[in-house]
Amino acid sequence: MAEARKYKWDTVKREKLSDTFSRQMIYGNRVMVAQLDIKKGSVVPEHSHENEQVTWIMKGRLRLTVDGKDIDVGAGEVLIIPSNTKHSAVALEDTLDIDIFSPIRSDWINGTDSYLRK
Repeated sequence: MAEARKYKWDTVKREKLSDTFSRQMIYGNRVMVAQLDIKKGSVVPEHSHENEQVTWIMKGRLRLTVDGKDIDVGAGEVLIIPSNTKHSAVALEDTLDIDIFSPIRSDWINGTDSYLRK
């Protein structure tokens, strides 16, 4: 049986992907939580993945395009993106975003998420 683990965001490694986008990740065997710091104007290019995604905006606002439909998500709002659904995002404001994935994003862990590293 796995043991419970406690984390504090202040101590979790911050990965800077660009001048306008950084993330921190905490994950177990089957679920991942990522805290994303996204500056206004930053773009997450269109992509899809097998992982179901829950996007919870803590502050700021994102415009997500999901299967061609624009959906604005602001502070206190949550959007669920089904597995294998094409989506992209642009930060309308400086944004703090919590993303939850199941299963875990192995491409984020091993650095093969080239769509974010351009």
